[in-house]
Amino acid sequence: MNRRITLPLSWSRLLAALASLAMLFAITMAHADCAPSIKPGAAPLLPLVRATLPPQQIATNSGQPATIVGLWHVIYTATYATAGPLPVPLAPPGDFEFVESFKIWHADGTEWEQKIGPPPAGGFCYGVWEHTANGSVKLHHVGVIFAPDGTIALIFYEDEINRVAPDGKSYIGTFDFKLYDGADRFGTGTVLQEISGTIAATRIAVE
Repeated sequence: MNRRITLPLSWSRLLAALASLAMLFAITMAHADCAPSIKPGAAPLLPLVRATLPPQQIATNSGQPATIVGLWHVIYTATYATAGPLPVPLAPPGDFEFVESFKIWHADGTEWEQKIGPPPAGGFCYGVWEHTANGSVKLHHVGVIFAPDGTIALIFYEDEINRVAPDGKSYIGTFDFKLYDGADRFGTGTVLQEISGTIAATRIAVE
């Protein structure tokens, strides 16, 4: 029969083992000083997002221009129009409200807009934008106008130059709207109608 032999641990060996553990713990804590310290119950520190944004998208309290990113109520006022498929006033008094819309400017350089009005005047359209050298915002925008049977009747491209107010609550600008045949997807053919004018927008904020 095998006998199990248990050797008693002497006090000297036990103290030596404890001393070794204490030294190992002290060395580990010394190296841990290089890591971020997180208080119990506190969320881990996240990278500072603001530092990664283009300067033009930083809040006004940093001394940079206000951002256009967000949701806006927009009024387009036409000051010039040619004859074409869209019925527009061509006689005095001249200026007229062309479009009312809700518009979203995204931080990734894309834009989305919904016209306020019944089809085919109402609908969705999209764009891409960037900041210009003088601090304004340049937009290139495209949309589709459908015929009553659901087919594409017309394509339009619109270009804007806008500038946000210092308080970030509004912006003003100019637009140039050009209408093309429904088959002219990229707006490279004949311009069927052109309408241009001014823009006034008010930010819709979380109350």
